[in-house]
Amino acid sequence: MKFTKIFSIAFAAVALAACSDSEEFNTADVSVDMKDSVVRISEDQASSTSYSYIPVVVTGETNGPVKVTIALSPVGDNGAVDGVNYVMTSTTITIPAGETTGRFQYYPKGDDIENPDRAFEAKIVKVEGGKIGQNNITTVTLVDNEGLIPTYYAAIQGEYTSVFASDYGGDVTSTVTVSGDEKGQPGYGKTVKLLNWPEEDLNAEATFSVDGVNEKVYLIIAMDQSLGKFNFKSGPGDVVTAIYPAPTSVLFTGAITYAFNLDCAKGELMPVEDGQFGLVIKFESGSLGIYDRYSAGGSLTRL
Repeated sequence: MKFTKIFSIAFAAVALAACSDSEEFNTADVSVDMKDSVVRISEDQASSTSYSYIPVVVTGETNGPVKVTIALSPVGDNGAVDGVNYVMTSTTITIPAGETTGRFQYYPKGDDIENPDRAFEAKIVKVEGGKIGQNNITTVTLVDNEGLIPTYYAAIQGEYTSVFASDYGGDVTSTVTVSGDEKGQPGYGKTVKLLNWPEEDLNAEATFSVDGVNEKVYLIIAMDQSLGKFNFKSGPGDVVTAIYPAPTSVLFTGAITYAFNLDCAKGELMPVEDGQFGLVIKFESGSLGIYDRYSAGGSLTRL
């Protein structure tokens, strides 16, 4: 008798757990559509830490969650393949009750090869707690940027006037020469040198990229980059790029970016989220000193 009672209690607990784990979806009359039928992004615009999204829209008022599943397929003979040309983090999302939008997260995987644009199709194939709407497909085109590199890598090179507002002496102006590697050299189409940047006798290296979708050319300058070695009153040291004032953990991490239009006539420094951009002295003794700090903003204007 005691055994039977214990067994009954255990069975009831299992049944309760199974019931609590079941999903109860929306029961109201709603439909789910893709927000956009066509999307174009640069194949190199993102990384595994910077995502793009395919949004979906719920039409109608929900009283419970709606679960949406998509299927992915390449478009054409040279179509984009999940895991090869892009990565979709999940093909299923759940939209909470009362919310009218959801989004599928993915990022493209760029390459260094010139190729035709690649596309893939994301199609809503299942909706739990609703029905599939008429606009159930989004076609995403990953726009190749390598074909643009020869034109804009050459166009970005030349002489510019650099202007920064220094916190220690007003505007700092210098003539910056942007130069790149010849075709066939390792840095061709990838990096450029900035001579006399951001001040005279300092030299930086920047990553070069071109985004044909947004019609922008970018020069990205990494933090903790040595711009020159000098002998200071306190001893020898390197002048390095830094983000400050900022928490110590981000002082020498991240990057700053110049954004140019495709005419490459003027680049504006994009805002830095973690603080102002500046230069720090790393002495060989191990101590740090301030070389210069700049107010937010700066420009490179073609001479």
